[in-house]
Amino acid sequence: MKSEKNLFFKKEFVEKYDEAVKKQKWYGAEIVFGMIYENLNANDKILDIGIGTGLSATAFHKLGLEVYGLDYSEEMLQICKQKNIAVDLQQFDLNNTPLPYQKNYFNHVSANAVLYFIPELDALFSEVSRILRKTGIWAFIVEENTNQRNAKFIEKPKGKNGLVNYQHSSKYLLSLMKDNDFFLLKKLEFVAENFQMEGKAVSFQVYVTEKR
Repeated sequence: MKSEKNLFFKKEFVEKYDEAVKKQKWYGAEIVFGMIYENLNANDKILDIGIGTGLSATAFHKLGLEVYGLDYSEEMLQICKQKNIAVDLQQFDLNNTPLPYQKNYFNHVSANAVLYFIPELDALFSEVSRILRKTGIWAFIVEENTNQRNAKFIEKPKGKNGLVNYQHSSKYLLSLMKDNDFFLLKKLEFVAENFQMEGKAVSFQVYVTEKR
């Protein structure tokens, strides 16, 4: 992932990111939190993959969970640190494995707005399964590929933020769940009315799974 044309590495963009998300009517963080709320308990450990400025993790912190976060952008992490919502933040490229945590360390793992930047998800799902305890929740958002169901993913044109993003097929995602001992609990489709990378309405899917 190159940083020179990626807005997530630009200080002036990152400092206004939280405000920009509100204007874009992206409610992924609120939706994920609401869908897994019944599974959360104070003092649970949750890893937020792609934590960014902490928008998706703030609700977990307020509920009393121990928040851990990974993100590729050090600039985004600096904003998150200022909010004092996480016990641990690490700069990390999600295209690399293993994840920097021990086996069965977390009660829950979430990914609000990051998986559509990653083409192959096999290694990441395997690692999430490794670091997650049994009956733990793995909740994530993707943009599904509905036109080419036989393809694991398709590449979309580069977005306004300088990044290429991907659509993943439901068949591929269900296969990853089966191979890594995840059971699908819930699935929901929602629309981002002014998605930041495309400036138009885009449909996304929230998956809530449990490790068995």
